[in-house]
Amino acid sequence: MTGRLGSRFAGLRLGAGEPFTVVYGPGVDDTFVGADYRERNLDAALWHVLRAESCAYVAYSSQRRPLYFLDPQSEARSRPAGRAAADGPSRASDASEGTGPAGPPLMRHARLRGPLGRVVVRPPGPPRDAAPAAESTTPSAEGGPPRALSDPFTVMTLSGYLANPPRRTAVVFTEAESTLRHTDATRPLDTFFSDWARHGDYDHPVVLVFARPTFDACVEYVESLHGYPALAARLRRQAAPAVHVGFPDEAELHRLVQRLRLRHGLRIGDWRELDTVVRAMAAQPLTVKNWRSRLLSLGETPLSGQELAGRGWLPRSAGHRPGVPAGPDIRTAEEQLADLPGLEPVKTHLRRLRSRIAAERRLDDLGRGTGAEPASPHLLFAGPPGTGKTTVARLVGEMYRELGVLRRGHVVEVRLDDLVAGYVGQSTPLANAAVNDALDGVLFVDEVHGVGEEGPGFLMDVIRTLLARMENERDRLVVIAAGYPEKIDEFLAADLGLARRFRERIAFPDYPPDVLHTILLRYLAARGLRWDDASADRLLEVVTALHATRRPDFGNAGTMRDLGEQIFTEWAVRVGEDTEQPFTVDDLPEEYRALLPGPPPDDGALLSDLDGMVGLASVREAITDLADRIRLRQARGRRLPAPPHLLFTGPPGTGKTSVARSVGGMLRDLGLLRRGHLVEATRADLVAEYVGQTAPRVREAVHEALDGVLFIDEAYSLTSGSGIQGADFGREAVDTLVREMEHWNDRLVVIAAGYPREMDEFLRGNSGLASRFTLRVEFPAYGTEELVEVLRRSAGAEGYVLTPEVAERAGRWLDARRRIDPGGFGNAREIRGLLATMEARLARRLRTAPTTTDHSAFTADDVPAPGR
Repeated sequence: MTGRLGSRFAGLRLGAGEPFTVVYGPGVDDTFVGADYRERNLDAALWHVLRAESCAYVAYSSQRRPLYFLDPQSEARSRPAGRAAADGPSRASDASEGTGPAGPPLMRHARLRGPLGRVVVRPPGPPRDAAPAAESTTPSAEGGPPRALSDPFTVMTLSGYLANPPRRTAVVFTEAESTLRHTDATRPLDTFFSDWARHGDYDHPVVLVFARPTFDACVEYVESLHGYPALAARLRRQAAPAVHVGFPDEAELHRLVQRLRLRHGLRIGDWRELDTVVRAMAAQPLTVKNWRSRLLSLGETPLSGQELAGRGWLPRSAGHRPGVPAGPDIRTAEEQLADLPGLEPVKTHLRRLRSRIAAERRLDDLGRGTGAEPASPHLLFAGPPGTGKTTVARLVGEMYRELGVLRRGHVVEVRLDDLVAGYVGQSTPLANAAVNDALDGVLFVDEVHGVGEEGPGFLMDVIRTLLARMENERDRLVVIAAGYPEKIDEFLAADLGLARRFRERIAFPDYPPDVLHTILLRYLAARGLRWDDASADRLLEVVTALHATRRPDFGNAGTMRDLGEQIFTEWAVRVGEDTEQPFTVDDLPEEYRALLPGPPPDDGALLSDLDGMVGLASVREAITDLADRIRLRQARGRRLPAPPHLLFTGPPGTGKTSVARSVGGMLRDLGLLRRGHLVEATRADLVAEYVGQTAPRVREAVHEALDGVLFIDEAYSLTSGSGIQGADFGREAVDTLVREMEHWNDRLVVIAAGYPREMDEFLRGNSGLASRFTLRVEFPAYGTEELVEVLRRSAGAEGYVLTPEVAERAGRWLDARRRIDPGGFGNAREIRGLLATMEARLARRLRTAPTTTDHSAFTADDVPAPGR
């Protein structure tokens, strides 16, 4: 019989062995449109529900009206004479008037006396035979006059009302918060609750109505009053029954629309889309009162999805076509999913999931398969950002609503970190609040991760709260957790209960270039831009390059939206008021135009960076051989090879870092790398001090260097750390580096540099290193003439002139430095120190000889004496 008032009272279970039934939720202040299309307030709705549960008598109590009734039989039951009549053979006729067998109404208790003795003088009120299901939604029209009894007398009357009733009787405390806080009979009321909990007949329900979002919030409120310890303690350990009254579902809103159409002339725009519009209305956190007010404000305007979306009452369709007014999507969840670009594995998985749930529902309707535990509806979405996880979560909510798994199917989106507070005791309320918002729908928890170094206890509070609510609200809540695949695994490892509840994992791959291209063009079309086929093809080249150079945090559709917005801005600046002009490649931001392929360079352009360097004949030969090999493959129409990893061996100061930077640009020009940038790293950058920190450092450095060069100077130090533990962490760095080189073999160049003998030891430190560093480049020590040439070029770059005498003395100084410390000689690095010393000597000489006018010519005296 609760179905007469819709599904909002479906959770009401009386006689479940508990003394109190708590009714709570956002719907307690709402009205209810029943199957008879009549609109009732909560009092009248509860009257029908309780009568359907065989309650012959129902008494109500609130702070404003301590005792009132909605039917004459229940009121007659509250009077001694009425009780006798109700319990006797002629109870129906006499009780209907609320009097005794003869004479006027009397006091409820024999010992009470007034000015007229036991006779009650009653102020005017509604007729005694008023229907309890009256059309009015105001409580005062369905009960007696306000404030006729004192609070202590009210408690005595309710106790007497529940004392040995002849038939099932219910007492309802409406607006329980106000009654408990403001009553003048706190102690008697607590005694009433305590006695009822200990000695009452639980077949007679005592109902407390709270305007609180959760049952726990109701209990916490009672505890905060400190005047009802017995009630608070009983509610705290009470498992059932509690009834959550939420927002109206689709069926109830359909009845509201029809009621307003028939009684108030509400106009329907298109009957074919009415089901879809009402379904979208049911997904909003709004009451019947809210919708009644909004729909009546339409006046003569027909009800339509476009109109409601235009007024901001419904979300606009995320997939609407350009030029078409946006309203709720009228297609089914399956049809909307099919229209999403890409995501074929996701679509296949959800189709299978839909078929399974539909089969379970059909078997359940036939009474078959009821003994098996239903499969968990909770899902894991594993994949990079921007791949449609939030959109698919919304469609899953709609699919579950269509299948009857959820009443509303709306989506509440949070990040896991949003639920983790900074102080003890704050995380659980945040998690509960998110669940409360998502009840009857989907809680979409994005960016989930495992327990980390910061605040593990707080995160575990959130996880335990989610697990408890997923169990307690199993019929009203679906949780979808989303994140990177490795983060998903960390999340599941945080608690064994997570793996039991999240059994369905759906993988979201990166969008391929053609799908990204489609998304970008849809965005530009939605912004009103036009283009020709040639411009679209060039955009595809850019998108393909972006996809090829993507990092693990690549934003997919989000990146396309960002690119589209930048294109729109560049186009708007170029065309000014002439908005009829189409988009062209000129409207691409410069950083994206650089991704368009250019002509292959000739040898002169390719080696131009090396032309400014002294010596390096072996380096030139190695790079030239690589370029020739690539051109041969291009001429044969073969696929380009993966960019090589290089080993640079030689003493310090021989140009290894400079050449590494140039190699990145050369490989980019040859088409082997997309960016060609250089990321420098040393042992300190890659090897951490604590367990578990080294591998993430290495991965971070690799990801930063993707499509470019990771240059590791003194790489041999990775396997020769100080102490056993340092060496172990270094070996972990090398092992991680080898795995990353294999994973990103077509997008990464690693150049490891160091002394020849030490680098041989480095290669022996891991069996996979020697096979991956396929190109070895020797950097011999500079000769004296080469170092003098480096000095000449460095001085010339600063506007200085080296005479032959200066060059000759500089050569002798460099030879002396090499003889004094051959192992520590820095080759070209020595030039920086020498040039700084010469500049300081020149400045001192000019200061002491102010008549000298040539400030750019060194003399031999500006070069230190050999050995100094």
